[in-house]
Parts: sequence; C-alpha cells; structure tokens
Amino acid sequence: MKIAEPAYLRLVPNVTANRTGYDLVIATFSSVPFTVDHVQYVPDVGRHLDDPANWSPRLITNRPRFPNEVNIVPDDVFQQPGVLSVASGFFSPTKTHGSVDLLQGWAQQEVSPVTISSQASGEEWFYHRVEWADMNGDGRKDALTARANFNPLDQLGLEASSKSQLVWFEQPSSYPALSPSWNGHLIADCADLFFRSANLNVGGKNKTVIFSAGYFSKRLCVTWTEDQNGDWSDVTKVRTTTIDDELGVYFSVEVADMNSDSRLDLLVTVNSPDNGTVLVYEIPDDVTKGPWERRVISDGFSVPGLFKQGKGSPGFAVPFYPSVANR
Repeated sequence: MKIAEPAYLRLVPNVTANRTGYDLVIATFSSVPFTVDHVQYVPDVGRHLDDPANWSPRLITNRPRFPNEVNIVPDDVFQQPGVLSVASGFFSPTKTHGSVDLLQGWAQQEVSPVTISSQASGEEWFYHRVEWADMNGDGRKDALTARANFNPLDQLGLEASSKSQLVWFEQPSSYPALSPSWNGHLIADCADLFFRSANLNVGGKNKTVIFSAGYFSKRLCVTWTEDQNGDWSDVTKVRTTTIDDELGVYFSVEVADMNSDSRLDLLVTVNSPDNGTVLVYEIPDDVTKGPWERRVISDGFSVPGLFKQGKGSPGFAVPFYPSVANR
C-alpha cells in the first residue's frame, strides 16, 4: 500500500462488523512547516491480506498536528467501544502545540477531535502516548500522559532548552464524559515522551507505579504515590526515583517478564546515532528501595550516513512470545 509518510500503526477491533475483525489505523506526519497531517484507517484489514496493493485508507481526521501514538480507549473508560485516543505534536515548526484528543464515531465518517488536554495560556506541549487509570479513586479512569516542550535555541540564542512533565487529566464527573479541556494535574518532571504504568509492590502494598524513559531529561525514572489509597491528587505524596541516568537518551520502556521467571522486568532502549542499546532492568521486590540490576542484551545500533545530528537508533523494543503457552 502506498501512503505518504506513515509513522504510527495500530490494529484496533472493528466495531461495525458482526464478527471478529480489525481495522488498521495509520498516523502520518511531516516535519515540513504548515503541512497537514492525517489519521487514517484501512477497514477490516484482515479480510484483505491477499490484496494489499488495493487497500484504500479512509480519512478519520486531519486536525491533530503531528499525530503520534494512536490507540483504542478501553471500553470501560466511557462504557462504549471504539473510541480512539491520539497524542500529537513535536518541536517541528508550526507543530509544537500538541494535544491529547479523543475520536468517536470515526468508523462511520470523518470526525472532529475532542481535545481533553489543557494547559496554561501561552504554553505549548507535545504528547506521544496516553494510558488510562483511575488516578484519584473516584471510579472513573483518567488520562495519564507525558508531555514536553523543546526549544532548539533558547531565548538568548545559546543552547537548546527543554521542559518535561508527567501529568494526568481528570475525567469529569458530569455528562458527557467526552467533553473538552479536562482538569490537568502535574505528577513529576521526569517524563517527556514514552512511559508505562504497572501495578507493583510499593512499601508492602500493590499500587500503580509509572516508569518513564526521558528523551530530553536523559533519565530512566520510577514514580509512585505514598498515599495509602493510591490517590495521586496530592502531589506532596508523589515520589520519583532515578533508576539510571548514565547512558544518554532513554527512548522507550516496556514492562514484561523478559526471562520467564514470573517477575516483571523493564525492557528499555537508549537512542544514539552511533551506539544505541537495548537493555533489561530487573525490577526489585520493592520499587522504592532497589537495587536495579541492568543488563545489556544488544548494542551497536547506529544511523548510517555522515549527517547524524538529531538522529538515533533504536526506536521501540517490544517483547513478543513464540506461543501462547510460553507467554
């Protein structure tokens, strides 16, 4: 299939067919200023695998600037299937004002996004990923995300500057939930692009913890709350520990059992133009105490060519299993 500048792909359940099937959602973007970016999809892609040359993507929306990760919102968030989330924006000129958007009814027609992210006047942030969790114990799942602002030249024209924030946007209690401008809550300043959450032991209790790979902050961090009920509303009870800050640009992080010992690990990539690395960190019995054992499983990733400024490898590392029985 020919499509201009594909970036992120996602298979999502087809909600219009009376059988099991999947749509292929495609986010495309360009770093050229003032260009229009797209979120598109190929319906029921599994039934047409024998003829991909004739796939014809349908437009969902062209409103988000620089759409990054697109994902399906869990059905229990809004008590309905088929809602998509889009995280957008980057430091490309004219595309620095990103957002977190919801797309509803996209399988029937082109739709206008509902922008649930919010920020102070004059602020510009870009977003790459959204997860869903009840962050304040009110029974409603909220949007957990990371955002960044990057200025290649600061106001004095000297060095690049960046800001990083791990935040959550509170799902409103009033109907309808798919309304814009949710109330935002700052968690920490360690995350900027990619993160993952998991339920792990925190001081003897099973709680949500957040692992973040700092692209600009150059830190791999773990964040949790010491609130007894797991309520993230009180930022004075939030704690962040740096797992590692020795390797440079941390790009992606996944939580998975990497050695079949029935314990979760971190699968992490460090992005570099000359010696990118894939690593595994063993998660300790209590994330608040450590230690974090680090193991390199592959290195030597590089970018070809002479002009490497701003480039790097690898990108994402994603675990998969040879069979369901071995998972």
